[in-house]
Amino acid sequence: MNKKSATTLFKVAVVGLIPITLTQATPANTAIQSRSTISETSDSLQLVQTPIGYCTVADPTGTPLNVRQKPNGKVIGSLKNGTIVALGVTDGSEGEKWTKIIRPLEGYVWSDYLTDCKY
Repeated sequence: MNKKSATTLFKVAVVGLIPITLTQATPANTAIQSRSTISETSDSLQLVQTPIGYCTVADPTGTPLNVRQKPNGKVIGSLKNGTIVALGVTDGSEGEKWTKIIRPLEGYVWSDYLTDCKY
């Protein structure tokens, strides 16, 4: 058994109790898939995040709310007032004023501009 096979078997064993999607590249550069929630690509697993709550965008300036790649980082998009966002899990290192969102796009928004949050 080569090293890559051993690594792949270990990863599958670790997540074997939860639904997964295994994606394997084929020589024709196509993909073979089975079942969902985790995908394996190039020796790495990508976890699909489950929202921990939802909030509504309410920027008092009336302008779209910037979504950033990381707190104080590059703007990657914006959301109109009234947009419902799904909240993601973080380790808290972003600080109290930033909230991680995972839908409709993934990034960070200024916490003061979110209302009607439900957890």
